[in-house]
Amino acid sequence: MSPDAATLIRDALALDVDQRAVVVNALLESLHHAGGTGEVDTAWRAEVTRRLAEVRAGAVTSVDADERYASLRAPLNASPAPATVHAH
Repeated sequence: MSPDAATLIRDALALDVDQRAVVVNALLESLHHAGGTGEVDTAWRAEVTRRLAEVRAGAVTSVDADERYASLRAPLNASPAPATVHAH
């Protein structure tokens, strides 16, 4: 890492969280534009906008991620181990 990059990182980490978010967003945007991801960004923005509208309209309910993952793991944890087949 160059001394300039190290200084930049050190200075950025000294910013408050909101200022760091602005810097991160600007850096990510610069990477996205350099990689030609316009179609993907447009599709994701449309998807996020649609999902947010559904939440605001009350058409969907949010679920706590930890609770949802636990409910998905529960049947897996309760299942007996698969039987082993022995060849004769």
